[in-house]
Amino acid sequence: MSISPKQVVPHLNLIDQDDVLPMLRFWQSSGMRVALVTLVGVVGGAPRQPGAQMAVAEDGSYVGYLSGGCLEQAVALEARDVIARAENRLVRYGEGSPYLDIRLPCGSGLDLYFDQALDAHVLDAMVLMRAGRQSFSVTTELSSGVSIAQELDDEPLPASGRSGDAFTRVYPAPLRLALIGNGPALTGIATLARATGVETMVWSSEEATRAQLDQLGLEARKTPGELPAMIEALDYTSATVLVFHDHDAEPEILRQLLQRPCFYIGVLGNRAVHRARLDALGKMGVNPQEFARIHAPVGSIPNAKSKTTFAFGVLTEMLAEAKLHNIIA
Repeated sequence: MSISPKQVVPHLNLIDQDDVLPMLRFWQSSGMRVALVTLVGVVGGAPRQPGAQMAVAEDGSYVGYLSGGCLEQAVALEARDVIARAENRLVRYGEGSPYLDIRLPCGSGLDLYFDQALDAHVLDAMVLMRAGRQSFSVTTELSSGVSIAQELDDEPLPASGRSGDAFTRVYPAPLRLALIGNGPALTGIATLARATGVETMVWSSEEATRAQLDQLGLEARKTPGELPAMIEALDYTSATVLVFHDHDAEPEILRQLLQRPCFYIGVLGNRAVHRARLDALGKMGVNPQEFARIHAPVGSIPNAKSKTTFAFGVLTEMLAEAKLHNIIA
């Protein structure tokens, strides 16, 4: 299936800036020759981990980053040469590199694979799987440049890595956040998540909260019947946060959430409230081993009082958990 340039032009939020595939596909579909550059090996410490990528067009334009800023210009120049010669290339930078004039402050050695021959059909499949919230991997034979993309259903997802002549880059489905509840704390989280680029869906029974969400461009579900359907949509790369000041409805919602594979569940409330919440879940027959999945009190900033501080604490804790599960880099 072909993809028009209009469909793949990337947004400018923070998370989208880490995804080089849309711009790579945009350049390619516009008739430009391109190279996908992947970090396939690290000797010592490095700012990025294996699997980090840049996309470079034949005119030298690029997106993505492979270091703290000390290497990208050199990579773009190398990529232009790779494109001009129509030959893939594996290059070492830093320790052990033939490029004596390019040194990395961290003292590490980085192996980069320049692929100027990524098949358009493979790239189309990659973009479509991303759009469909399907985790997938692309395995590239470094000597031949042949790449194979395949869906991934494993939980937890494996890390990107090299095995002999092959490098497998894992692409998790995009991070998604479900917010359930009411009030300014919920709208604070929604505001920050939206600005960061986290896909966000909301259920709120309170008209005032929904009105504030409308101003953010978020349409909140509001009827009781819509909540189970939203919970059912949560997958392995989904997080959810409950923000209620009246906690009576929480045990039943949590019971349903604990049946889903979402990697993060956060709940507002102090420790006494949480003890009562867990007691209610136990009486409902929920396995106590599942209780450890619940982050309560939610957030990494203790005693956060403003919605700004609270929202940053929640997003920080959620992203830390996402990194632990190989959902983000």
